[in-house]
Amino acid sequence: MKRRTVLKLLGSAPLAMPAWSAAQAQGYPARQVTMMVGSTPGSATDLAARMAAQVMQERFKQSVVVENRAGAGGVICMLAVAASPPDGYVLQLGGLGHNVIPPVTRTGMPLDIPKRIMPIAQAAEFLNVLVVGSRHPANSLQEYIAYQQKTGKPLLYGSNGVGSSSHMTSELFGLRTGLKVQHVPYKGASDALVGVANGDLDLLFMNLPPTLPMIQSGKLKALAVTSGYRARQLPDVPTMQEQGMADFDVTSWLGVYGPAGIPPDIVALLSDTLVKGFDTPEYREKFIAAGFEPRLRNAAEFTAFNQAELKRWGAVARHAGVSIPYGSA
Repeated sequence: MKRRTVLKLLGSAPLAMPAWSAAQAQGYPARQVTMMVGSTPGSATDLAARMAAQVMQERFKQSVVVENRAGAGGVICMLAVAASPPDGYVLQLGGLGHNVIPPVTRTGMPLDIPKRIMPIAQAAEFLNVLVVGSRHPANSLQEYIAYQQKTGKPLLYGSNGVGSSSHMTSELFGLRTGLKVQHVPYKGASDALVGVANGDLDLLFMNLPPTLPMIQSGKLKALAVTSGYRARQLPDVPTMQEQGMADFDVTSWLGVYGPAGIPPDIVALLSDTLVKGFDTPEYREKFIAAGFEPRLRNAAEFTAFNQAELKRWGAVARHAGVSIPYGSA
């Protein structure tokens, strides 16, 4: 689906929303709410942020603006969120690539993300897809590995930033295949996608939502998806596991966060609002059309899941020897 079609879906008329809990945070929100995003417009995180903003606007009848502050693996955005008053008026749309990967891969961080940023509600998950240029001779994972082994050259792979889920998935691929890999970080997903389409990169593991239009247009060739299940948007593309790479199951995920210390009644209201809003048929359809898989967790469930993911990816980072001084890339 082309990005303009997705944005048209996001901008459709207000939807009928379900009944809400009687437990309300008195007076909230009384003014505009800002949803901050640590990535560029058009990214998976940006698309999800705009859906979250629309849900909140429909429920609260207050303006919710999305503000993009890309850079440093999302840390620039999170510094601004952490410095904001914990009153629910500044929130973050984040996830694996911003709230989990940086604290387990970077040293000398200017803030302790797990302590300064609190989970509120999970919205969705999405897989990464392994893509190559449309003219590449390989048509499967095994063909690609054999081709790269024959060249004997380091494999140039891109990502949408050092320490991103795209970066970590590629490093895991290098470990599992034994291929020599060389990282080429880009500022954002769109630049990395152009890089692999133009042949500047050998391959790219990238989030499905921003990649899907280029696959559908024929500019990129999808060889595999990283999840344990096939993507409903790409039913003919097999998983890494189906092509012989056992236990390779990687998904990214997104949710709403805020500065630590938001009052429990506001957290409960936000969590209830977002989970119920995302669970309507209309929003489930929007998520799927944009390349996501709806995956809802309330504040308590999302907090426990976030902690488990910190442990999981911390172990991967240690195994891969990924330790990046903050500010070095």
